[in-house]
Amino acid sequence: MLQIVISIIFYLTFILYAFLGVFCLTLNKKAKLNRSFFYVCLSFAIWSFAFAISNSLNNIEHVLIWRRVASLGWGVAFSCILSFILILTENEAILKNRVVYSALYIPAAVTVFIFGIDGNLASAQYNLVHTQVGWGNIPVNNVWDIFYNLYYISYALLTLFLLWKWHQDVHETAKRQQAFYLLISFSMAIVIGTGSEMLANSYLDFKLPSIAPIIILIPVITFAYNIKKFALMAPAKSKKTKNVSDVLNDHTHSTFVRYIAIIYLCVSVFNVLQCFFYPSELWADMIFATIFVVMGLIIYNLTASSLTIPDQDRIITVIIAITIPLTIFRFQDTPMSEVLWTLPLIYLMMTIVFNYKKMFGIIAFVSIAVGVFSLIMMPEHQMDISAVNYMARLIIYLIAIVLAAFVNRIYIMRLKENEQQIQFQKMLTNITTSFVAVNRQTLDDKVKDLLRQSGSFANADRVYICIFSEDGMTFNYPHRWVAENVERQSSDTDTCETFAWPWSKEQLLNNQIIYIPDRESLPPEAKNERDELLSKQIQSIIAVPICSKTGVIGFIGFDHLTKAKIWQIDDHEKLRMLAKILANAMAKVETEKEMNDLAFYDTLTKLPNRVLFENRLKQALELAKLQQQYLGIIFLDIDEFKEVNDTLGHDIGDYLIKEISERLSRVIWQQDTLARFGGDEFLILFPRFFKEEELSDYAKIIMTVFREPVFVGEQEFHITASGGISVFPRDGETVNDLIKHADLAMYVAKSKGKGQVAFCTDFMKQDVLEKMILSNSLYQALEREELFIEYQPQVSIKSNEIVGFEVLLGWQHPELGLISPAVFVPIAEQTGLINSIGEWLLLNACAQNKAWQDKGFKPVKMAINLALEQFRSLNIVALVEACLAKTGMDSKYLELEINEKIAMRESSDAIKCLNDLNKMGVTISIADFGTEVSSLSRLKDLPIDRLKIDRQFINGIGMNAKDESIVAVVIFLAKRLGIKVIAEGVETEQQLAFLSAEECDESQGHYFYKPLSNEEIEKHCVSQFVCRRGGQAKVMSDSAANN
Repeated sequence: MLQIVISIIFYLTFILYAFLGVFCLTLNKKAKLNRSFFYVCLSFAIWSFAFAISNSLNNIEHVLIWRRVASLGWGVAFSCILSFILILTENEAILKNRVVYSALYIPAAVTVFIFGIDGNLASAQYNLVHTQVGWGNIPVNNVWDIFYNLYYISYALLTLFLLWKWHQDVHETAKRQQAFYLLISFSMAIVIGTGSEMLANSYLDFKLPSIAPIIILIPVITFAYNIKKFALMAPAKSKKTKNVSDVLNDHTHSTFVRYIAIIYLCVSVFNVLQCFFYPSELWADMIFATIFVVMGLIIYNLTASSLTIPDQDRIITVIIAITIPLTIFRFQDTPMSEVLWTLPLIYLMMTIVFNYKKMFGIIAFVSIAVGVFSLIMMPEHQMDISAVNYMARLIIYLIAIVLAAFVNRIYIMRLKENEQQIQFQKMLTNITTSFVAVNRQTLDDKVKDLLRQSGSFANADRVYICIFSEDGMTFNYPHRWVAENVERQSSDTDTCETFAWPWSKEQLLNNQIIYIPDRESLPPEAKNERDELLSKQIQSIIAVPICSKTGVIGFIGFDHLTKAKIWQIDDHEKLRMLAKILANAMAKVETEKEMNDLAFYDTLTKLPNRVLFENRLKQALELAKLQQQYLGIIFLDIDEFKEVNDTLGHDIGDYLIKEISERLSRVIWQQDTLARFGGDEFLILFPRFFKEEELSDYAKIIMTVFREPVFVGEQEFHITASGGISVFPRDGETVNDLIKHADLAMYVAKSKGKGQVAFCTDFMKQDVLEKMILSNSLYQALEREELFIEYQPQVSIKSNEIVGFEVLLGWQHPELGLISPAVFVPIAEQTGLINSIGEWLLLNACAQNKAWQDKGFKPVKMAINLALEQFRSLNIVALVEACLAKTGMDSKYLELEINEKIAMRESSDAIKCLNDLNKMGVTISIADFGTEVSSLSRLKDLPIDRLKIDRQFINGIGMNAKDESIVAVVIFLAKRLGIKVIAEGVETEQQLAFLSAEECDESQGHYFYKPLSNEEIEKHCVSQFVCRRGGQAKVMSDSAANN
């Protein structure tokens, strides 16, 4: 009995070594450490297996044979261990030397040859003794025994040294622990193994078999522990894609296969242990069990192989097909047959989870064949079972096969449905994720991908999107997908009339999915559809409506061209999700287009707006720089468009803008860009020309648009525009510079009259630069007290007395000197500084007038010019009230001059403002009368006290009869309206005589006085500017008058 126990322990040790070796090898077959450990386990597995067989035998000759086989294991074991330790301790560079590597295995080769291969030498090395525990070997202690002892002791000590040195050298805690565990375990194995051999051979009365392979389990199991704890042999990352069955995914399939392998190993153990229950030859049981070990290891290794899952299933099928007859026939004459007849049923149940019909068929066939064969062979065997009972077993087989087939079919069908649902969800997720970021640029690609994925999923030949036209009379096909090996037919067009599909159109418009499994199954009312499908060679079709907020706008179509194909989707309602995704994407893109139009196009004219124009100009500039070509911009502004809007209303103005934009669109060239820049401004980009004359001729063509009148109903409008032109690179190399200089040229052109075009020049740029400098300086002019006031006396023509002063503003620039009001006042108006300057001017003039009055000078009027921007921006009435209150000057001595443009064109609010000022006692006068568009009705309504005749008419007196007539008429008109008249710019006696003859009230000019400071006035004009004393007025001296 002890001999059997020892043999079984050896055999179990063999299984353990074999499993550990294969397990580590499957983790990573390419890793040197894994392969080296496999060889270690293989050597000990051979050693243990041979010892298990030899120890169970009674014939010494047979024992000797298996002892020689065992030398293949223990002869190379220590060389394999040393090689493994060299790799583990990071000394594998030594093994790269071929001489060293060969030398490492020379002792092993010698040992195997002496103790195993050469028959004569081998027989002389063994002194076998049979004891109650098995076969022991008494060393002969010859030279070869000494050689082997030196071999294993030196290699063992070298192994211990390498582990000790590794423990000392490494710093990582994990590696130090590994080295420590292995050092202790190897030391224990060597001590116990050597001690047991010495004890058995020298001190015991009976001889023990060598238990070295069992003892070596100590370091091997320790290394297996290290693998688990420190992930010493991490599994290799698989780069291949395995086919996944419908029932088991990759992971569960591998796990199930490993369980099968372990079952085979367990069966091998049970087959050996059954000798304790049934009489048998142990060595034969071990040989039979080894077949199961090998099959189990083969199955286990499948999961780490490069084979696909179907190929793995084929190999498993072959192994099972071999296992059934092998097992049944092996135990047919034993009591085990009473149990093992159910073995095929177990395998049949196992095949249920495999989606491999051939496996089920082969196992079923083998099961029945083995059963029938056993029934036929019954007379040759002593059986305790009748033929009827055996037939019952076969019937049970058949019932089990039918039930297993039914369960397998239903199970796989349900799993296929689940798999299809999972695949559909994956496809839907991919498409949904893809369409999250859809836009106008990517819509086509994403729709094509949707068609491709959905077509492949549904197993369609063609998939397409069809959109109804706005009138519903045609289908449009913007997108198509065609499967591989399917040619596009000549009947595939981009449009199709809907009258050819009346039944389908009705179904789709009712939001119904159309499913035609076969064109012959169409109802009678769908005759047109049947004919169309036949002409297009379409066998089956699915059409899913695409719905928007307004209704059905189209459909997604799936076609089958042959009867051989079947649809891979059963629930067609799922396809509505694709249609919804597509509808949402189309709506999103349409919204994006609307937003893009709002962002980059003018809502009124649909022309590019400023943003888009600047983008295109930027691109054109880059190309022009690259190709070294000219580029031009034309800036157009409609003349006096504000008056049209104010007079006729914005609706008429918008119509005119649209009409002008359409005319301009018709005359520009295809590569040019026309944009509405805002209001009544248009920009035209001329991206390429070679001579400036080309741009000039092009501008003339553009201006012809304004020659023809624009008709609005029965009204005829003659519209003109002014244009400015800038040229790259002369007028700038950036977008802003080119637009700015074109705008500058346009304003210069406008100043020359209506309908003019001007190129930007250096003079214009310099003028703008100077104005910019002045504008910047003007912001600090008040603070630096650079502005000053002068007063030009206004003289009564009848009495030659000073009756008032016009307040004139001056600017003494610290660097540029004296700057004319004609230069800096327009700048002040443009920048808004005119408001603060005007307030300062009004306050100081009123204060000066009140100061003169306080000094005893005769109270006279102080005339101050009011700019248009002051009139619009400030509350003039409140400002004047505050100023008068602050200075204490009476309102009747303040005169506010407004130019003719304010008087004639401003709104009713302006009239109210003037009336309020007039009611306060402030005098209102119109300056430069006759130079703008005068309106007599307007003159009648305004609270005007004085008219100032412009100097250009006064200059013509004595030289131009027309000027004299105009002056005379203005004076006559003013007299009739009860308005006083003052003539500006009187410089000669002849002019004064004419004005006196026409009874003009007052005059102002160099004939009497130039503009004077307050000190000069008090010094030189005192005789005309003092209060009457004692009823007698002092007369101005000649010298004072001349000054």
